[in-house]
Amino acid sequence: MKSCQDGEPLEIETKSIDNAIMDWTAVFVRLWMHDINNFTRSTGLSFGQMNLMLHLHYKGPCEVNGVSEVMQMTAPGASQMVERMVQQGLVARGEVPGDRRVRMVYLTEQGKVVVRDCIRLHETWVHDLAETLSAEDQAETTRILRQLTVNANKISLFG
Repeated sequence: MKSCQDGEPLEIETKSIDNAIMDWTAVFVRLWMHDINNFTRSTGLSFGQMNLMLHLHYKGPCEVNGVSEVMQMTAPGASQMVERMVQQGLVARGEVPGDRRVRMVYLTEQGKVVVRDCIRLHETWVHDLAETLSAEDQAETTRILRQLTVNANKISLFG
């Protein structure tokens, strides 16, 4: 019986491109999660806190009410997490100009530094991996990954 650590992809009867994307995402997610877990342990942050900070970094400020949806947790749990992060100086809450009822969560300067430090760990192995490709393969891979990113961003996870 194979263990999940054997490093070989599961054999599933699907199209080759499907297999290639599934294999790549499995490896990529494993390495990225390893980076995030090591970083959060070293900083004393929770995985959920780092996840929210990365979401804010990549997607921008989020409504306080939307944090629970993004984090897939209850509204009270999300509110408590945001409050702890506000007290830690990692995020802040602010009003939306023109609608004082809506409160947004955004990264503080301290939060941005923490996120950049986490991403820097990730960039190291990504750079090393990219350097294993020829210049031509780098250009082709860049073009294809950019197109996949555009297409994947069109997929709605929230209905």
